[in-house]
Amino acid sequence: MAAPALAGTKPTVAPAPAPAPAPAPVVSPWAVELGVGCNRAARNVLKDVEDQKRVHTWSWDVTGVYNLDDSNALTLRLGYAYGNRQQDEDSRIITHTWSLMPGYRYTYALNDQWSLFAGANVGIANWSWKGKGCCHKSGWGWGYSAEVGVSYAICPKWNVFAAYQFSGNTANHTAVHEDGWRQRSKEQNFHGVRLGVGYTF
Repeated sequence: MAAPALAGTKPTVAPAPAPAPAPAPVVSPWAVELGVGCNRAARNVLKDVEDQKRVHTWSWDVTGVYNLDDSNALTLRLGYAYGNRQQDEDSRIITHTWSLMPGYRYTYALNDQWSLFAGANVGIANWSWKGKGCCHKSGWGWGYSAEVGVSYAICPKWNVFAAYQFSGNTANHTAVHEDGWRQRSKEQNFHGVRLGVGYTF
């Protein structure tokens, strides 16, 4: 008897359960940068030497980056700089600088692609100079750098950057020539441009 009474009733269809939201992709806090720089020396290499030309440098660096959040990051930079300049017909000065410097960086995003950043690094540096045909001297000191720049995200993993950088070190030393003359050097600092590419893991 119930069958005829329910014959015109539409069957109830239970709605399908909503799919669970996909988890947000995991963003790695780690990144690495490869940079090159052109640096103009602000000081002469040697003290008490007249008509001396300053020795500018080319530099290369590898920088590890650990992002604390979207704006703040810790960095660790291994860098090398090379300088070579003729002083006169018989004299040339060659310099080498190695540095390892931890640091901090602040980044301000303008949009999804463009960002401004500022950072500073302080660590150890080994600086050496050599006068062609005379003496060679190296020493350790503090290394430092500060930079302000802009970066552009090519894609989520890759970016390119350009920055103004002020850098230097406190490694000064004295070379003693064969005739007993003591040649003193100056602590070096530079104004430069740093360009490079970054990759986020």
